[in-house]
Amino acid sequence: MFRSFILHERPEDRRRNRLVILGFIIFIFIISYIIYGSVAYGLSKINIYYPADDGYIPPVHLRTIDVICADQNTFKTYVANNEPDREKGLSIFKKINSDESMIFIFDTPMRYAFWMKDMKFPIDIVWLDENKKIVDIKSNLSPSTYPEAFTPEGESLYVMEFRAGTSKKDNIKIGDTCNFDFSILN
Repeated sequence: MFRSFILHERPEDRRRNRLVILGFIIFIFIISYIIYGSVAYGLSKINIYYPADDGYIPPVHLRTIDVICADQNTFKTYVANNEPDREKGLSIFKKINSDESMIFIFDTPMRYAFWMKDMKFPIDIVWLDENKKIVDIKSNLSPSTYPEAFTPEGESLYVMEFRAGTSKKDNIKIGDTCNFDFSILN
């Protein structure tokens, strides 16, 4: 029976078979595209922040400004002004230099809590009010303190993170001001 079907194939059957094969090819193409897209998306989420073993090369999207604290110490400061960057913070770094920091910019003054999730090195955290005056400092916070959260004594609009020991070494204390200008980010 099967042999006679092949030998006596009608033109309508050939057309139907071609459409079935074409449909199958389109189906395979769509499935391949979905799988490729899923894999490509997954690969894009892999931590691309550590291209070299000898240190950190910052992501291109992080902008920097100069911040002067206690009228004498200038820091190259990475700006975290959106939720994804604030969520990651310095955890995307393997290390930072003593003249580097990160500043977190918030919309409204509050008592912002910070923790050491995914951090690879100890840091100092400095909270500043809307006048850029330091309202609290927590020094030498180790990654092993996670999941403990650290909260300032007063409300802040900005939070800075430095390499551990920087606040003591550079004599940065509560009541000092840090000067910076965000207008260059626009």
